[in-house]
Amino acid sequence: MNSQQDVIVAKRAGFCPGVKRAIDKVLELEAAGKKPVYTIGPLIHNKQVTDMLCAKHITAIDSPQQAADKSGVLVIRAHGITPQFQQEIESCGMEVVDATCPLVKHAQNIISKFADQGYHTVIVGDGDHAEVIGLMGYTQGRGTVVSGPEQAKQLPRFEKVNVVSQTTQKESVFYATAEEIKNHAAICQISNTICQPTKERQKETIECAKNADLVIVVGGKHSANTARLAVLCKELSAAVQHVETEDELNETQILQAKKIFITAGASTPEWVIDRVAQRVRALRTCIGGKK
Repeated sequence: MNSQQDVIVAKRAGFCPGVKRAIDKVLELEAAGKKPVYTIGPLIHNKQVTDMLCAKHITAIDSPQQAADKSGVLVIRAHGITPQFQQEIESCGMEVVDATCPLVKHAQNIISKFADQGYHTVIVGDGDHAEVIGLMGYTQGRGTVVSGPEQAKQLPRFEKVNVVSQTTQKESVFYATAEEIKNHAAICQISNTICQPTKERQKETIECAKNADLVIVVGGKHSANTARLAVLCKELSAAVQHVETEDELNETQILQAKKIFITAGASTPEWVIDRVAQRVRALRTCIGGKK
């Protein structure tokens, strides 16, 4: 058995297009001399990336008032913000660059469209996540967040409801929740706003994780989509490690496993994934044909 061939790295691991677009944007602004560059909230939930951005003096702030230099540039992160907050930012007098993910924008537009028609919005997601907080701003005050079908059972009766999803939600959870919400409304509009990269990542994970003895999920511990990916893997594989860097790897599990699958969240840079994969392969090179 080849211990190297039995280490598979997901093809769809790492930055999704929306995250990459936001990071590329702030780096372009910094390289063009647009200094200082501020982001509204952490640009990404990954410590290695935020440390890199800090080294380039790209600073996360919570509001325009916190900007020390008003001649700088404000960047709206990929998660998006509420329309009220966006209006505040755009009237603050600073240059503003909107790096909201286009797929999050799509979800915002769907919510706004049905809210205009009097629909109550139910968002399937994490209520304290930046993206969901932003989405709630488009509900015109008629919005509820539920994490899954169990919470949905507690919902009241609605005349008209539009069910949407946090873009990185697990698809099976979204549909199970939507089925429950159907019982609470005369008219139920189901809008699957899970982004395509997330669907593809989940599909690949399901196919590969179920055949692995060990799955290693690489990404920030505070990243909702990475944590959700780790939970999905725990349903499929006997052993799962969620690590931010190669230093956190459980070497004993790596040496004992016959087949290893490595994947990563949408906020994990390729170079971090590569370092984890290199460390795993280096450990297994030592044991070679002993397995």
